[in-house]
Amino acid sequence: LFAGFAFQTLDLTNPRTFRDLSKPMGAQTVERKHKFIQRFNEVEKSEGDLSAQCHYCTHYSSAIIVASYLVRMEPFTQTFCSLQGGSFDVADRMFHSVKSTWESASRDNMSDVRELIPEFFYLPEFLTNANHFELGCMQDGTVLGDVQLPPWADGDPHKFILLHRQVSE
Repeated sequence: LFAGFAFQTLDLTNPRTFRDLSKPMGAQTVERKHKFIQRFNEVEKSEGDLSAQCHYCTHYSSAIIVASYLVRMEPFTQTFCSLQGGSFDVADRMFHSVKSTWESASRDNMSDVRELIPEFFYLPEFLTNANHFELGCMQDGTVLGDVQLPPWADGDPHKFILLHRQVSE
């Protein structure tokens, strides 16, 4: 629904604020779409097995994706750790920023085509580390805690959810 996670202010009249819902996450940019088409064609040439062909080698939603978004809330903390072999993932790969997650899934990471989960529209608590879990420290020294929100949310998870919900309407 929404693409304006880097904007300083939320402008619902700006078309760039909105995601192109006619396209999957793997085709949000022309360059990315062409890379996935190229991947599909290369698998056909190298494998010769049509069953191996795919545009995306992952799903847009899975248990690990849902648990990674909800990792700051039980029972999803334990679910996430269980799916990760008993501990948290490397901090740089964990959900820590709405903006960086959007950029990864829509543009930057060819292994990421994840979609948002319903909680992005009604549950501000999943964005805070109220249980003070030690989620790790990123390579740049950032200690993971609450999820970094877009500038227009003013650091307020309730405001983020309210405005994000308004965008969907």
